[in-house]
Amino acid sequence: MKIKAAFLIAVLIILSGCATSRGVIDVEEEALINPDNGFAFKFVRVTDKRDFQVSPRQAEIPSLKNNEIDDDSITSRAIARKRNTYGKALGDILLPEGKTVMSIVENRLANGFQENGYRILYPEDAGYDSATPVEVDIKKFWGWFSPGFWSIGINFQTSILVIAPVNGLESGVVFESEVQERFQVASGSNWEKVINSSLRELSKEIQRALSTSNFGSN
Repeated sequence: MKIKAAFLIAVLIILSGCATSRGVIDVEEEALINPDNGFAFKFVRVTDKRDFQVSPRQAEIPSLKNNEIDDDSITSRAIARKRNTYGKALGDILLPEGKTVMSIVENRLANGFQENGYRILYPEDAGYDSATPVEVDIKKFWGWFSPGFWSIGINFQTSILVIAPVNGLESGVVFESEVQERFQVASGSNWEKVINSSLRELSKEIQRALSTSNFGSN
């Protein structure tokens, strides 16, 4: 028993050391393939409206270890915060350089539109100027750690508001997802599993909503 206890303590010390540092986790992106025909949209604004706080009272509120909440180069990539077994905030988790929360959200939305027969056009595409503009507000896109006695929970939540001047989108539509899975340790691979699982749920929610809609009709 003493050997086992010593081993567990050593593991916790190692994990605690990793948890205090900043981590980087990549996120899956979907392939974007436009249908041959279909109503055309274009993204004109994707805005990160998450509320970062220095010392939030709740783990699901975005925060950063070094309180860099006013540094857009950091907040635009920040997706989660690690904690110890007592719930104390430790290191944060960012997307790799070159990726942002806005780019990931735009990718998932574009794929959802395309999967349901809509085209997404970019400035280099023919017809871009006449495509219907889409604006996006990112309300939630965050992961956090829930301590537990026998296991810990890793959570990830999204809430995305999409607005466009067409039937069904003029007042805005909210797409959301939330996933929690429980593990023995909050390893990088487990964080990655939960984040990607939540984003797959977000993609399904987008596709479900679009499949029952007829955006762009009068």
